[in-house]
Amino acid sequence: MFTDDFSTDPWWWTAAPRREPERVTPLPNAVDVLVVGAGFAGLNCARITAAAGRGTLVLDAQDPGAGASTRLAGYIGRFPHIPLAGLEACHGPERAEAMWREAGDAHFAVLDLIEQEQMEVGKQYRGRFTAACTPAHYEELARNAEAVARRVPFAYSLCPANRQREEIGSDYWHGGLVLEEHGTLHPGLYHDALIDAAERAGARIEGRTPVLDIAPGPGGGFTVTTRHHAIRARDVVICTNGYSSDQHAAMPWVRNRVVPIAAHQIVTEPLPEAVMAEVLPKGRAMLDSRTNIIWCRPTPDDQRLVFGARTGHDDGDLRITAQKLHTLMSRIFPQTEDARIARVWRGIMGFTFDHQPHIGQTPDGVWYATGFCGSGLPMGTWLGQKIGHRVVENPEGETAWWNPGFPTWPFYNGNPWWLPAYIAWVDIRDRLTTRRAA
Repeated sequence: MFTDDFSTDPWWWTAAPRREPERVTPLPNAVDVLVVGAGFAGLNCARITAAAGRGTLVLDAQDPGAGASTRLAGYIGRFPHIPLAGLEACHGPERAEAMWREAGDAHFAVLDLIEQEQMEVGKQYRGRFTAACTPAHYEELARNAEAVARRVPFAYSLCPANRQREEIGSDYWHGGLVLEEHGTLHPGLYHDALIDAAERAGARIEGRTPVLDIAPGPGGGFTVTTRHHAIRARDVVICTNGYSSDQHAAMPWVRNRVVPIAAHQIVTEPLPEAVMAEVLPKGRAMLDSRTNIIWCRPTPDDQRLVFGARTGHDDGDLRITAQKLHTLMSRIFPQTEDARIARVWRGIMGFTFDHQPHIGQTPDGVWYATGFCGSGLPMGTWLGQKIGHRVVENPEGETAWWNPGFPTWPFYNGNPWWLPAYIAWVDIRDRLTTRRAA
């Protein structure tokens, strides 16, 4: 089942290995802006603040990019995780529509950034197929798309079950929706390009430097304690997303509002061209309509299949996870039954209790952009830029997503002990739904 070079490192690290620290000078004693977290959001924040002339330092507990930013699927999504109706229930129709439109702006901002910075990131812009798990889901996809497009126009088409093979080489689903405005990229190369862009702007990026404490400083600003020494910072920005609980002592306010959820993916060995063409006839990315989704996409060279599922599970041994994912992949795509697995890995997403990304300030005045709810590539890029503009008081920092209300649950402290039971319930509900449609 496994290739000779099988590894539990993300496949994206093959072309974009993580950069080990090469610190040649000590960390500064004082900076204008200190960003915690060197993922998409943190790097984009730093790019903006450094370009504005603010001395900017980015610290990460791991090697920069060792977290979710180089572990995700690389989807340049068009919409946030929460549906438009959910936003309306929280914020009312006018603001919800503005937030939904801005999520589209985030999508195109990624494309613009790639073009402006001339990033070579393996971008493919072929659309996405959302597969319906049941006939009822297909009808729901159609209704929702029509309702949303009346208010926030977007390009889509419907693919009924009798034409499904035009989009996906499987009879597992019941038709679906094609979202034309969707792309994929190589997240490792994108992250490397963001590091380069932030450093060109003047930011300093340091890994393997966990932040131990953030405290209001005497006379204003903050004192940020690392394992090396304390650093004075006028502004502190937290962009740790699903890894917020890793530094719980330093940022309890954020930690208590972000739920870490593991997602898993495998990458096959190179597959015959005919197999790839049958599995994904148009080379589109896909995901399905269940709550605990299944997704797949081609690698940027169109030679391998990236397949993901089992979000929220912990099998202990990633080899076991790989075997379970291979079994599921083979059941959906019998063409891949003999394909060996080259990589399996886990990444931690940051979800929030209201299923919305959040950008704002803590009661102590620490800035944050976090909780991207599975949309970390477009929304992390976008809200990282927005928080950077806010810090330097640029008008470009205006955003409909600015929302000081950031809910938590009583007694939650960053450890979602109840998550296994919740995921089990979601999986049972998904199985019952799909069995009834079989």
